[in-house]
Amino acid sequence: MAGLFHTLGVGEQSLYVTRQGVDTAGHNIANAQVEGYSRQRVNVRARDPILRGGNLIGSGAFTESIKRSHDQWTENQINRANQQGGYSAARFSALKALENVYSPEMEAGLADELTGFFNGLQELANIPDDLTARTNLRESANSLAGSFHRVDSDLRRNQQDLNERIGQECLDLSSKLESIARLNVKIREAEALPGAFANDMRDERDRLLRDVTTKIDITYYEDQHNMVCIRGPKNTTLVDAGNAARVENIVDPKNDGLSRIQIVDWERSSHRDVTDATGAGGISALLDVRDKIVPKLIEKNNTIAAALIESVNSAHNTGFGINEYQETTGRNFFKPVSDMSFAARDFEIDSAIVNSTDAIAAASSPMAPGDNVVVNAMVKLKDTKLLENGNTTLHGYYANVIGVLATEVVRSDHIKNADEIVLSDLKNQRESVSGVSMDEEAMNLMRWQANFTASSKLITTVDEMLETVLSLKR
Repeated sequence: MAGLFHTLGVGEQSLYVTRQGVDTAGHNIANAQVEGYSRQRVNVRARDPILRGGNLIGSGAFTESIKRSHDQWTENQINRANQQGGYSAARFSALKALENVYSPEMEAGLADELTGFFNGLQELANIPDDLTARTNLRESANSLAGSFHRVDSDLRRNQQDLNERIGQECLDLSSKLESIARLNVKIREAEALPGAFANDMRDERDRLLRDVTTKIDITYYEDQHNMVCIRGPKNTTLVDAGNAARVENIVDPKNDGLSRIQIVDWERSSHRDVTDATGAGGISALLDVRDKIVPKLIEKNNTIAAALIESVNSAHNTGFGINEYQETTGRNFFKPVSDMSFAARDFEIDSAIVNSTDAIAAASSPMAPGDNVVVNAMVKLKDTKLLENGNTTLHGYYANVIGVLATEVVRSDHIKNADEIVLSDLKNQRESVSGVSMDEEAMNLMRWQANFTASSKLITTVDEMLETVLSLKR
């Protein structure tokens, strides 16, 4: 009887193992489309045999563990690729937005308005005392001023947009770090028992870790308690066991109110500025464009505006206008630059010309309405090399600004595409190990079903044998 009950126990254990196999296969199928999910496998081991009648008798099998299929080396490679990929993707998107400021499809771009202004000067040179020509020149100058204003405001708005985006990225990063810290605690508690593996929670933690690596440069390791510890820029501690630091934005009044990035520990006792040390990741790319690329473009826009204002005024204030201005000189065409940092923003026509086009000085002599010497001198400024130490014209300088930006956008796009290919290959490697194959899981279900049928048959057979033994007593 004891032997039959032992065999019945073996059958019961077999059913239990089989049920866990079916449950695991079903769990894999249910999560086949979940990003970052690692397929799980039931590891079955034979129980230690028992000695009976001088023989070792098998005691069936048990589920030693249910573990996920996971390659940590590939995961580390993905995270390293994520850091570079996050940087290149964020940089490309930020530069693409800047490129739109200079889009050739935009009506009345700065290059067109410069051309229109010099065409207006040429028209006035042909008929110096014509009211229509003077009015057209004033309107062309107004349009040119508006174009300088638009480029300046668009660049500064893009800079503020990047600043806000950096703030959102920091908030999202802090949230993910907190989630990793919470999962650390849950995983430690779940895996306290021998043979227990918190597979789904580990998958979620890995997914969050991948998200973190796209944003900022980190290093990480798993401690003896199965908790991930994360170090950030300047070796700051981002996650330690169940504690997470916060990544915060602090307004910098010395930088036009743009924010700096600080890492604040969970006790709020340490504040470390890492703005200049974020390394790889999307936040670093956004900072790079915000603090380096955009200021250079603003400076170049101001340089063009200031050069145009100075050169046109230098010629204009030697000339004479018509009617009430035909005997007076020394007037500027544009308002002089008072602050080089805002030359484009403050680009305006002189108030005298705003009030009357008669104030436009075309003549080099008083009371000479047909004289066009001064306006011709202004027309020649179009082809005069005024910038870069006399090496380029206004149009050439502006074309170079656009060309350099366009080249940088194309280069960033190529780098982004290359990083995406590398990352895609690594993800495919991961999927080959951790991904769920529906065909394979269907075969597993069939295999576990066959095991279940056989286990059931074993129990049925032992039950019949027990009935036979019991009937002998009757």
